[in-house]
Amino acid sequence: MTRLSKNILFDKRAITPLMITMLLVSFAVAVGSGVMKFGRAQVEERAECAIEIKMNLASISGQEQLCYNAAAKRLSFTAENGININIDGLIVSVIGAQKAETFELNEATMTKAGSYVGNLPYDLATSGQIRQVKLTPKISGTEGELICAEQALTVEKVPAC
Repeated sequence: MTRLSKNILFDKRAITPLMITMLLVSFAVAVGSGVMKFGRAQVEERAECAIEIKMNLASISGQEQLCYNAAAKRLSFTAENGININIDGLIVSVIGAQKAETFELNEATMTKAGSYVGNLPYDLATSGQIRQVKLTPKISGTEGELICAEQALTVEKVPAC
């Protein structure tokens, strides 16, 4: 082989510094996005309602507004929202001696510091004496609807209306 053909064969350059930089940047972006996706999944898995709702039962003359009307077969309550976030609905669970009933109240929306008056059908003859009433708020989060079970209101002694 001639000297000219040897130079052409052995004078090939490897990856240029610019190409190496682009390769390293794309690798770093790929690793970073993978870590962020994994981290976000872990946070969402453990996520509960991050904001404190501070929902409570309304109190009039020192008496909480939750009672059962045996004649009308209705459970009545008045819930008050705190000042931190709007509530988009309630899930009310009534646990009786014979069976438990759950009511999803999508119309129970409350603005910040708002109130909601609710009336639910409940028959003592079929479900038994009320042992517990639990009001669980629903809010809108970045990933959709969140049910804040850890901030539910629980009443175990339901007075007559």
